[in-house]
Amino acid sequence: MAKKATTDNKTLELLKEVNRRKKEIASAEKPQYITNCNFSYTENGANVINVHVEANVRNLIAIAAFLLERSKLYDEAATALGVQEPPPFTWAGFTVKDWMSDLRMRLTKVQIAAKRKSLEELEERLNKIVSPELRAQMELDAISEALK
Repeated sequence: MAKKATTDNKTLELLKEVNRRKKEIASAEKPQYITNCNFSYTENGANVINVHVEANVRNLIAIAAFLLERSKLYDEAATALGVQEPPPFTWAGFTVKDWMSDLRMRLTKVQIAAKRKSLEELEERLNKIVSPELRAQMELDAISEALK
């Protein structure tokens, strides 16, 4: 009987952790983008990549690398030309800082999808081993929480 209680306690603890992580994911899924998320490797906007829906991590990293390199070259050119206070570098009207922020948010969102799938699989496995007594206790706890 003690082994069953230990298993139930561990299962309950793991289910709570899964739910905590699911809530964490839900809060990260509503990003507030700074840019318009329309990126192009040319200033005229040909072949636009919508960062908002881009799911390929390699492509997002390539965009970041491109912007960092362009910004670095811009600063070097300003120094070579003797410009004391050059205007800030922008790409498609947004600073590198703005683009990097949006790229980080998008990467987080892409990675969240994989985490969510993993958590759902873990939750399903945990639900298979929940004892009838623990299931009843969890239902009572849920009802109690709903009545608060």
